[in-house]
Amino acid sequence: IYTVQSGDTLWSIALGHYGDGSRYLEIFEANKALLESPEHILPGQQLVLPRL
Repeated sequence: IYTVQSGDTLWSIALGHYGDGSRYLEIFEANKALLESPEHILPGQQLVLPRL
């Protein structure tokens, strides 16, 4: 579980967690029930970071 911080994007979270920002869609897919789109995340949201 990752708590979104101010200024985060799914790309930046993927880059920090996986070392590859292009994996942001995998984070989005794992959190589709919570997120409207990959571009719309809010500070405080808790995201599942899937194992690759």
